Amino acid sequence: MGTVHYLKPHHAAPMAQHAAPVIVTAHGFTLGNAFVAWQAVAEIRAWKCDRVKAEEAFIGFFVGDGCIAVSEACIGFVDLEAAMTAAFPGTVRWRSAVMLPVCERNETVLYRRC
Repeated sequence: MGTVHYLKPHHAAPMAQHAAPVIVTAHGFTLGNAFVAWQAVAEIRAWKCDRVKAEEAFIGFFVGDGCIAVSEACIGFVDLEAAMTAAFPGTVRWRSAVMLPVCERNETVLYRRC
């Protein structure tokens, strides 16, 4: 089961389990009761967190005053990544931006609405 954080600007809480998968639609994605429309996204950030056995990457979608952060381990993440890079082509190399150096958060802004 993947990790999902509902948070205010990028202060990730400790691991929180969420049973809902990410479901991509033509206009955005849903995660549980939350719907994120691509047109409402003001900023997209990526970062990683060190876990006991491995590092875990996250993508945070900032809408209004909040953020929905989705772990790469979340069910449906592959579809979300494909849809995100199609809607926001500048995000295509997000993994290379957060992977090195190891053991660092490496938070990066992938997209910001002007």
